[in-house]
Amino acid sequence: MTLPAFNDAWREKQRIKPHICILEVRDRNAPDGKPIARLFVQREERYKRDDEGKIYEASISLSYETIEPKYSLRHRTSGSFDASYSRGFYEGNGSVSLVDGALFFDPPELCGQRIGTYLMNEIVTWAQQWPEATVRPIKLLSGQAYDENRTRRNRFYERFGLVFRYQDSEQREGVSKPMPVKSLTPVTSWEANIGEHDPREYLAELLHERELMMMDASQHAMVIQNLTVKLEEARNHPVRWAARHLWWRLAQPLLKGALLLVALGALTWVSFQSK
Repeated sequence: MTLPAFNDAWREKQRIKPHICILEVRDRNAPDGKPIARLFVQREERYKRDDEGKIYEASISLSYETIEPKYSLRHRTSGSFDASYSRGFYEGNGSVSLVDGALFFDPPELCGQRIGTYLMNEIVTWAQQWPEATVRPIKLLSGQAYDENRTRRNRFYERFGLVFRYQDSEQREGVSKPMPVKSLTPVTSWEANIGEHDPREYLAELLHERELMMMDASQHAMVIQNLTVKLEEARNHPVRWAARHLWWRLAQPLLKGALLLVALGALTWVSFQSK
């Protein structure tokens, strides 16, 4: 039996991911490098149904928290991406809010690493349950982005298919145009540098790596111990230690020569016997 938090579920033909997963993030410019961050992501979906069993309200919350090593100087940071669905608006097809509240991602040093893209893509995928529903307008305000990241902010939304009416030429503020959910475009570029892991399997891999490191450390400790004994012997009996090592260096070529002569003799004997 699996813990409920790790169970997969199905909503009609759509797979619902487990409640908790781990994201392993690598630098987008070095996707084959070492991880630069790890995060817990918790998924909560809620549904309200009428007497016929049809959904009339729904919501999703994707909460995240960075995983930091013990005694790390960095603090754990957390936040959430939230969205909702409501039936009965916009000519009865319902409406979807992709952003419930302000949309920010912390910590700042991880901005641009596609973590926000992953979270928004999960919301867009969730919203596709209601393809005919209308996407509620998203407002972009000038105070939400500085000059250096305004283009990135706008591009973030536009990649999912949203089209904005900007109120100024520099595109500081704007409102998205009405559109059906089916016109949204999922974005999977996050797959290039972000891995999604089951916490159980991820922890099992870490424990396995820890065991291998402990075995390796134990072997190194034995080597160090042997070298320490030899060093102590050299300190206590330097003349004997030097004579032994000198003999060994001189004896090695002689031993190799003797083995070569024995091998040549054996080959000669075998050759003579075969005639």
